[in-house]
Formats: sequence, structure tokens, C-alpha cells
Amino acid sequence: MKKAVFIDRDGVINKMVSIAGKYDSPKKAAHVVLVEGVVEVISWLNNKKIPVIEITNQPDFALGNYDWQTLGDIESRVHDLLNRAGVYIDKIYQCFHHPNSIHPDLNINCDCRKPKSGLLIQAARELNLDLKHSVILGDNATDMEAGKNVGCKTILFFHTYDIKEKVNVNKKYKADFKVYSHQGVIPILRKLFK
Repeated sequence: MKKAVFIDRDGVINKMVSIAGKYDSPKKAAHVVLVEGVVEVISWLNNKKIPVIEITNQPDFALGNYDWQTLGDIESRVHDLLNRAGVYIDKIYQCFHHPNSIHPDLNINCDCRKPKSGLLIQAARELNLDLKHSVILGDNATDMEAGKNVGCKTILFFHTYDIKEKVNVNKKYKADFKVYSHQGVIPILRKLFK
């Protein structure tokens, strides 16, 4: 079984964007900008042959914020920017559900929406991953809980570019590690993946 790093997308790979004075995930591909230092983190993992698995809640279609095409364009832009920088994500797992979805088929109490761990469990099954020796890197308590529930080590990337309530929860959250920039991630990974 392999060790892996699960990484959240919005706020960790790409920056949150300010829309009408409130931070949120990008609503169009042109808004996608990579977070400083994420390329170096992914490069380190790629060079060590440690799988990098994107685990992301993407409820914007369910909430009626945009269509499937826009959702795909944003995801493609994220990976285009990473690939241009010479790095890659090994596999992407997305949850499109939301309890307030305007689409009945997406308005379900799913097992894949973080803080639940369904996507991590699916990835482990499909990719033969050892969750107990894997790591999750995210910017929200929900990411940390999803990883913690299955025994992953947790790295909380703390930033203030998010909804105030989430920032306040993250301030108090006890992750295994907390970093304030991606520069702090590689030293932790070096220890965890000796």
C-alpha cells in the first residue's frame, strides 16, 4: 500500500477570490490564481513519487452559481497552471452535493462531502493507499476532520482569505500541524515521509 497526500483545492491549490467583499472559490476560470508555494510542495511530492490526490467539495453547480461547463473550465484552469509550472495532481475526487442544492439529485446527505471521509475512502480503495500513513493538507476544519476520521496526519494551512466564521473555527482547530504559508509544509512532509 502507498502513502499519499490529499490536498484541498480552493484556498490551498488556488487562491480564494474576493467577490462583493466576501471570499469564495473562483466563479470563472479567469479568476484562478495559484497559491504561492503550492507548486514547490507538489513538486517535492512528485519528485518523491508520493501520490497527490485532490479532494474537494465543489457545490457551486448544486447551488445554482454556475453550470457544469464553468465548473469544468475552472478545474481545467487549475490543472493547466500546475502543469505549466511542471507539476501534476495524480487523481481528482470531487463532491458535487450540497444539502441546499436546487437540483434534487444533488440534494442528498452524501458520504463524500467533507467533513465526511467518503472521497478519501474511495481513493484509498481505488489507488491502494494506506490512509494511516497518509496526510491531508487543507485550509478548513472540514478537511482536517475528513482526514482525521480515517487516521491521516493533518496539516492545516491557515489563512484569512475566507468566510469569517470559517477563519474563526480554523484559528481554534487542533490539527497535527498548522502552517501559515506553504513554505512550512515541506519540512513537515520530510519528517512524515522519511
